[in-house]
Amino acid sequence: MDVCENMGTSFFGFERPSGEIGVRNYVAVLPTVGCANEVVLEITRHVSGTVGLTHRQGCLKLPPDLEQVSKTIIGLGKNPNIAAVLLVSLGCESVFPDKIADEIAKSGKPVDLVEIQKIGGSTNACATGIEIASEMVLEASQIRRNEYDTSELMLSTKCGASDATSGLASNLAVGAVADKLIEDGGTFILGEVCDIMGSEDVLAARAVTPEVGNEIIAMVKDLIFRAQAVGMDAVGGQLTEGNKRGGLTTVKEKALGAIAKGGSTPVKGTIGYAEKPPGKGLYVMPTPGRGYENLTGVAAAGSQLMLFTTGLGAPEGHPIMPVIKLTGNINTWENLRSHMDFNVSGIIEGTETVEQAGERLYEEMLNVASGKLTKAEILKYNEGMEILTYGPTI
Repeated sequence: MDVCENMGTSFFGFERPSGEIGVRNYVAVLPTVGCANEVVLEITRHVSGTVGLTHRQGCLKLPPDLEQVSKTIIGLGKNPNIAAVLLVSLGCESVFPDKIADEIAKSGKPVDLVEIQKIGGSTNACATGIEIASEMVLEASQIRRNEYDTSELMLSTKCGASDATSGLASNLAVGAVADKLIEDGGTFILGEVCDIMGSEDVLAARAVTPEVGNEIIAMVKDLIFRAQAVGMDAVGGQLTEGNKRGGLTTVKEKALGAIAKGGSTPVKGTIGYAEKPPGKGLYVMPTPGRGYENLTGVAAAGSQLMLFTTGLGAPEGHPIMPVIKLTGNINTWENLRSHMDFNVSGIIEGTETVEQAGERLYEEMLNVASGKLTKAEILKYNEGMEILTYGPTI
């Protein structure tokens, strides 16, 4: 993979038949149900250039959850970082593999399906899958990077293992990137309802219409009510032990720092989990705080990259979406250098302004978009993912 220096307002990516631009060029091997995970992993072990997106969903869920799982798998397959998709089905799952394949194929990229039961078991499925994936990689390897405007980028953000430096430094730097990207015509997704909770009124006040503001408030109320339905207090349980150890004292304090990742731009709208934004600008998605489902939701929405802030250090990435880890905590930067990509502790130390850190981070984001690997990619700390569901397992 060639790494190109960015030009400040452009990046080098891969054009897809849909006209969207990818920052990576993977062949995705995607199970339609968790029962197919072992076959997926065997295929990816044998074929370089493939990524496996294993999960535990696809069966024995209520219809709304099955619809969400299908929508998410389709969205992952359509993500512009994917050049081609090999679906692996068991054959008796509750989602519909043929429908999923047809929907992904509407993007114009190559799609194929291997059904374990129909083909005669996992051994035959692995052999056939390896053959199909090999041909897909051969074709994908001939796609070359070209230069594109930053308006083609969709970024997402998350915070994890937050501490006092998150709201004072790294989240502010991400907010500066969000504002600049939107000014340049791009798209930015802010999520984590649990971290909006406590300052949802502040974020809602930035909405372009009262209706959008009410939708933001409704996201938080829904989380609170779902917790109450099982006898739990979502607000009281929000601060983790790590948050407390890192110096955060209240839910509102944490929330004010968290929403800073969305910058100061007006909120254009809200979108559902794994739903693609209908236009450019800043959108809010009701993703959970847990990284596995969070990162998968925004990747399924089409996010090519993520800016992930951490105070104490959170190492995870995502199989198809580069995740840039940044911290404002100098101790975390020095102790976890193998996982951290970017240091903004100068904001805390007074040697750098938020604007200066944001400019550096924007350049780093464009370099990663153009092919520079993140630490999670280098260490392969990016293979875990899950799909969000709400209801019981039947």
